[in-house]
Amino acid sequence: NVTIAGYSGFTSKYMNTGEITKQGLDFTLNLRPLNRTNLKWDVNSTLSWLINNKVIKIAEGVESFVVQSLYNIDYPSLVHAAGYQWGQLSGSGMKMYNGKPELNPDGSYVVDPQKYFGSIIPKITGGLQNSFQIFKNITLSANIDYQFGGKFWSASELTGTFSGLTAWTSGLNDKGIPKRDPVIDGGGVHVVGVDAVTHEDVDYYVNAYNYFHNFTDQKIYDPFIYDLTYIKFRELSIAYNIPVERIGNIKKYIQSVNVSLIVQNFWLIYADTYDFDPAEVSYVDGEVGQFPGFRSFGMNIKINF
Repeated sequence: NVTIAGYSGFTSKYMNTGEITKQGLDFTLNLRPLNRTNLKWDVNSTLSWLINNKVIKIAEGVESFVVQSLYNIDYPSLVHAAGYQWGQLSGSGMKMYNGKPELNPDGSYVVDPQKYFGSIIPKITGGLQNSFQIFKNITLSANIDYQFGGKFWSASELTGTFSGLTAWTSGLNDKGIPKRDPVIDGGGVHVVGVDAVTHEDVDYYVNAYNYFHNFTDQKIYDPFIYDLTYIKFRELSIAYNIPVERIGNIKKYIQSVNVSLIVQNFWLIYADTYDFDPAEVSYVDGEVGQFPGFRSFGMNIKINF
């Protein structure tokens, strides 16, 4: 949606425009590492490596635009920006100086009104499927999928921190004193950074209520940006082909019977955060009030007449 001169009778127009450079590699591997009379093992694997996915140009006079903004308020938004990787998570956050946050005299963070936290698109995605044929009638399948890179943000962590419900808002500080105790009594949160004016190293102990409320009040979202990296044991199943030819005259009516037991979301092997499943975030740019991941069990019976 590009702004145009008002004398035309319109203030903007939609344009199908832009330039993106995208480079990547895809790999597929199919093999049978084991092939014996009573045991066969088949492996199917895929891997995609996104090398570059940069937005070169959007339109004349347009450097960025918002693709999605949760509730249309000042939460991190999904944007496309010229010169950045496609699908940036953008919002306000801590202003940094040589990798350290700038601090005000009261220990609060200086706000950078616009930061790019990274692309929502993972750099590497893939899967690994294993199938074991045991004797003639038993099949064991184990499927793993994974991705590395990509960013998302958590509204649940933000609101939980504001309300004092998340784990890091309580407990002891580095003095061994409860964070929620008054600073004068040794409590508070230890904040380390550089002075906003002199850029000299400074540190403060900040009242816990003020510290955790300031993330929402000042719209500082850095602590709530997470990595989409995960490795998941997605599905485990075992199937048995019942030898109907051995069961009386049933072969006259039924050609085959297969019974299988299936477990989905079997095991989240690795994730950047275990408070929620990064493989199932509720929005393209993050999660909002997402339920915990759950494991499901099922049974299938397939009969061919």
